[in-house]
Amino acid sequence: MRTTVKFMAGVAAVAAITSAFGAVDAQALPRCRAPVEGVATATGILGTGSEKARIEARENWKSTVRNLYGPRYADFWNAQGKQWDCKKGAILLAKCVVVAKPCRY
Repeated sequence: MRTTVKFMAGVAAVAAITSAFGAVDAQALPRCRAPVEGVATATGILGTGSEKARIEARENWKSTVRNLYGPRYADFWNAQGKQWDCKKGAILLAKCVVVAKPCRY
């Protein structure tokens, strides 16, 4: 009888721990939306145009996401599947495009 009580107490403890971790894992999973594009151009020499265009493309992405899905999704660091395409156009013009799935935790 004592063995049965100890066994049932152990089973109950394991079930409680498992359910507690299961709830945390479910809440920690990201909720992602469809990919969004951010685009920008900037001018500069020796890579400064490309760097400015990257920053502005990221800001454009954040603004678009904020308008579509709200501020909780607008954190670029939580985004998944980030793809960058930065090219130099004319002599000083650089263009960057970023596509990423906005996510929140």
